[in-house]
Parts: sequence; C-alpha cells; structure tokens
Amino acid sequence: MIFLILFLFSDVPSPAQTMWHLRAGCSPDVITSIAGAQVYLSANALLADDLSEDDLIKMIDTGNKCMLIPLTAHMVSEGRTSQAEIYCSLDGLQLPATRLDLLNALAWFCRHELYSVMSLKPVVPSDMVGSMHSDYCGAVCAIGWMVTREDGLFHADQLVSGSDIRILSAYFPSVIPTMEYISRNSLDHLFLNADGAGQ
Repeated sequence: MIFLILFLFSDVPSPAQTMWHLRAGCSPDVITSIAGAQVYLSANALLADDLSEDDLIKMIDTGNKCMLIPLTAHMVSEGRTSQAEIYCSLDGLQLPATRLDLLNALAWFCRHELYSVMSLKPVVPSDMVGSMHSDYCGAVCAIGWMVTREDGLFHADQLVSGSDIRILSAYFPSVIPTMEYISRNSLDHLFLNADGAGQ
C-alpha cells in the first residue's frame, strides 16, 4: 500500500503503475490529470489503508469501483498478480466468484438432485463442518462437481480456479472448460437450468 500512496503523490506515474491504473478502470485523463486526480485517489488510498481486503471487496460489490485500485495494488504487493488480473479484467463492475459462491449456486439450482446424496450423509470437508451449507458441500464433493484442494480442505474463500471450471464442465454444458474465471453475476445464467445434471 505504501508504494501506491507514494505513487499518488509523485509527479509522473511509471508505465507499470499506469498499466495497473488503466486496468483498474481509471481513464488516461484521470491518470494524466495529476492535480485533481491525485487528491481524489489519495483520499481513497488512505481510506483503503484502514480497510481489510474483505471490506474493499464488499465496497466494490456495492458499487464503489474506486476501491478496485487499492485492492489490486494490495494483491500485487502480496504476489497475487493472477488474482489481481481477474479483478481488473472485470473492471469493478462484477466480482469473480469464490468457491463458496459456486457452492451456494449449486446448492440452490441443483438442490433437488443433491437431496438424495445428502440423505447418504457424505463426508464434509473439515473446514466446512458446521457451516450453513455443510451438507450441500459434502454432497457436491461426493458427486464430483467440486473437489477439495490437495490438503483435503474445501477453501471456500478461494476464487473458482481453472481446475474447478474444467471439473464442472464435465457435468454442466453451460460451463466452458477454457473459461479463466466465473463471475458472481454469471452463476445464475450458468446453472439456471442445471437441475438434473448427469453424474
């Protein structure tokens, strides 16, 4: 976050910083208009410095697109460039789906098919035991629509990965195996007619 604040008070942004600001949704006019833009962006950066990553994501989700800049800068500073790229590619207008978002969509749109599997009391990943959708999580994993990570945990807070998408595509024709991410807004469309997907 420090490098972002230093950038905001510098005279000329570096090419790399300009690229990240452009990808985060700022127009070239905003970036080159140093006088007004830096005051505006600095206020957001200072505000964002007191917020957690979850807070920033919630603010973006409620329409505050300016929080995308500090969020992606934070991700890049932690070495999570590919995740930052996904957020930037959605331009703050949408958010990428997490594994919990995907589980919730499957639990809702495929609930009738999952009921019979849930009645068999499938094993629930230990990090999902006691959660609102723990039974659905066990059923979804038992069917094979989703799988645990290598450590045997579900990791609900992680973004849906390319590997998750390829697994889903074997069961749901609406899911294209080459998709790089799934946005939250697209989940309804992907699974609206999904009940009864083959095992």
